Amino acid sequence: MANESLNEIKEKLSDFIEEIESVNPETTDIADIDEWLAILDQLELKVKSIKS
Repeated sequence: MANESLNEIKEKLSDFIEEIESVNPETTDIADIDEWLAILDQLELKVKSIKS
């Protein structure tokens, strides 16, 4: 189970990085940044749940 969760985290993190790398700073707004922060919070919680 932990291995599946770790793979899920890796996949979500990879998707997140791809999205950040493709961002156009000229068109990015606060809502986008808030969404990315929420994704990072979710990933952090997932990592903590695996460590427990």
